[in-house]
Amino acid sequence: MTTEIEWRRRWKPDLTSIPWQPLNIDGYVYLIKCNFTQNSYELLLTNLKSFWHEELSENALKKRVQKLNPSIEASVSRILDQIKNCLESQERGTSITIGFKDEEENSKMVLKINSQLAGLPFCWNFVGNAADKEMASENLIVPLMAMVGELTRRQRELIKILQSKDKEIDDYKSQGGKTTRKHIETQEFVETAFENTMLMSKGFEEEVESFGSSAFDDSGQDLYRQIMTKHSWLHRQKNEEELPVNDTSDEGRKPSTGTSWGSSRLPPSVAGPKSMSPSQKSPNKSPASSKSNTPDTSPIKDTELMRRQALERRLESDEAKKQEKAKKKKKMAF
Repeated sequence: MTTEIEWRRRWKPDLTSIPWQPLNIDGYVYLIKCNFTQNSYELLLTNLKSFWHEELSENALKKRVQKLNPSIEASVSRILDQIKNCLESQERGTSITIGFKDEEENSKMVLKINSQLAGLPFCWNFVGNAADKEMASENLIVPLMAMVGELTRRQRELIKILQSKDKEIDDYKSQGGKTTRKHIETQEFVETAFENTMLMSKGFEEEVESFGSSAFDDSGQDLYRQIMTKHSWLHRQKNEEELPVNDTSDEGRKPSTGTSWGSSRLPPSVAGPKSMSPSQKSPNKSPASSKSNTPDTSPIKDTELMRRQALERRLESDEAKKQEKAKKKKKMAF
């Protein structure tokens, strides 16, 4: 089965795995997330009441570039980099405005960006339609619940650590140990007293007044990313475990734990003939009939075997050359 590290190297995040970022427009704070690829993007925006979504492919993106910026000639990837930088950094000279069509239901959102690209004015319009409830749930509600659960778990673990530290300090004191500086001495941690202090603190009042606006600061974004990445891994792992054991198709075959990375990348035609289950073999064939078929099938097997062996030798040769080059570089360095 694929390890999590190997999976993370090949995994491409989708929109649900992208953390939310605060976007301040005319004094109002929105939350935005955008998944950029080499030639497309997908965006989700919310004011915590409504959600708007847009997904733009390469062809549609080119048409919009020609319509909004006819004097600019740039590659699709360069255009996407410019849009991404405008959203993330909001550099000087960049203005972002938002408008709505059919304002009664807020069914359509237009997010306008004006900036400079290579010294020329550049503008872009995100045109988002109302997102469905399922998208709102899987991108905000469920991840937030997972974040609260994880932070609660971490708090319990920290309390256990503090209580263990107090026991350790008591042990030192019982042996005559003392702090060298009086001001660094701490009181014994009491969970109930700590919770009461937090409830009466100024910070608690400020946090409630801001009503969670700091939920997606840098640390919040990092926690969101960690949780959704782990969720994607667990979902992938579950799918692999639920595959039928006797599935012999290329897509349904479970990877063997003993198979090396290189051999797992080989195409089926080179990796060798598939093993047949007893149900696939014909029990009614006589020895004579099976013997007569041997000359027809054995050349194919021999050819496949030779191709596989040749490829294995070539891979070994390439690996040996790489190691030899590495040794030469080390000698040159000395």
